[in-house]
Amino acid sequence: MIPHFEVYGPYLHTDDLPIFIFLSIAVTYIIKDKMFVLDTTGKYIVLFLIFLVLQNLYINQSLLSSDIYRFVFYFVLYIFMTNSDSNFDYFYLPLILFTIVAGFAVGAYVFELNFGNDDYQTWNIGFNPSDLDYLKGRINGFQAGGPNSFADLITITAVYSLFKYKNSYVFFIVPLALFAVIVTYSRFSLVVLMLFIFLKLIKEKLYTELIVSILILLFAANSLGVYERFINDDNNGISDRLLMLEASTDYFISSSLESKLIGNGSNKLIFESNNIYLYDEFEKNPYSYGPHNSFIFYLINYGIVGILLYILIFMALFKRRLQFDTNLITVALFFVLSWSTDLLHNHSVSWFLYFVYFTYLKAE
Repeated sequence: MIPHFEVYGPYLHTDDLPIFIFLSIAVTYIIKDKMFVLDTTGKYIVLFLIFLVLQNLYINQSLLSSDIYRFVFYFVLYIFMTNSDSNFDYFYLPLILFTIVAGFAVGAYVFELNFGNDDYQTWNIGFNPSDLDYLKGRINGFQAGGPNSFADLITITAVYSLFKYKNSYVFFIVPLALFAVIVTYSRFSLVVLMLFIFLKLIKEKLYTELIVSILILLFAANSLGVYERFINDDNNGISDRLLMLEASTDYFISSSLESKLIGNGSNKLIFESNNIYLYDEFEKNPYSYGPHNSFIFYLINYGIVGILLYILIFMALFKRRLQFDTNLITVALFFVLSWSTDLLHNHSVSWFLYFVYFTYLKAE
């Protein structure tokens, strides 16, 4: 919810500050309470961190990178959450987060609130005008990634809240989530949101709520131009993604054996349609994209070895009986959304993946 503005050169921005505050508090507790016990998952995170450090040393001749900083943060978060005996009082925080981001989306659309660009200079925070009628008013949040990432964040917190809290919350969560995602005009997020809403309502046999949700969806889709957005591709949204996916796949297939195995490293490549730029050309190409598929992007960044080590972090999911656990559903939601978005490597959103996964491990 904090926009990306420069505080100290290229090294520190406003949205970094909560991370540093949390790290300071968490490390203090970890040292004070001697929270140094690592289970198998913790050891896998350490193993992946070692890979990132060795890869960065080999490719960039540098000990640290932005990806290493991020996974150090996740490692500290893991130790803090899984080693503490305390029951943290965050029961309603995800619902509060959902209400804030979804309420901002709807409010920004209704009142055409525009808070200007952040340092990325790509999207307005809030309302984005357009000459295309079916795109006019596309809403972006505070975090990096544009309206698609904002829609992902709304979808994730909505589905988490829908499965976690009492069924009486359905009539609050579902209409607000549908309207909020629709005004971002993110097609894939809306499809995934609907699928998980229907999964929840059918599983709980909430057929009245299901009918009402469908009616709300039809009304919103008709009044807010969703139909036109889905059948038109004047902004090349779908074709662009297909070109990125094809270009990134071809790039990986044609890369050297070394690159296939250990990857290219983070912050090396930018994808725009079927063009692939070096990161140094970022100024010439202000619209920074991944290939809109997190798995392909991770494969290019980390290689086959890195991907296998990353998958090991989530091995606990495959060793336990699958059930409709709220955290497990949310982890699955992340991976589904990542097939058509850059969600896994958009760390201004993906922190929630590790939060719910570590919560799941602690509960087990």
